Amino acid sequence: MNSVEDGWVEWLNGSIAEQWEGGLRELRLVHHKPASPNADQGGCYHDEAYWFAAKRYTVSDLPLTSFVGPDGLVTLLAFLADRRFADPNEVLELIKRLHVPNYEGARNSFEAAIAEGVFEPRSTPGYYDQRELLAVLNWISNEQ
Repeated sequence: MNSVEDGWVEWLNGSIAEQWEGGLRELRLVHHKPASPNADQGGCYHDEAYWFAAKRYTVSDLPLTSFVGPDGLVTLLAFLADRRFADPNEVLELIKRLHVPNYEGARNSFEAAIAEGVFEPRSTPGYYDQRELLAVLNWISNEQ
């Protein structure tokens, strides 16, 4: 994504029996269809027809702009406080991706960087400080 306007956040709403607390799942950041590399194939969105037929789930979404900045962070924190998502780690991951500098660029290389001795984890996996994130980004740039 080249800009925040290129992003979209979507999730699945559980069936009627799974209303409210813990009824949401599959929170994900996707390309907004006009910016998607898969625009000619329907974009990166959840397949609404599949999810409704398979599980009676519906899809909800908002522009990425709704989740950035202080108000966006509060929205995501409210998702956690309300226990809306079956797996709170989905919300925590999106918070890190959107609100922790350098996380997005480094996140797919943590395991490889650790295996190569780029840094030694001192915290829960996936919760690395800026020094560790920058070490991973430097390692990535040197590997290319």
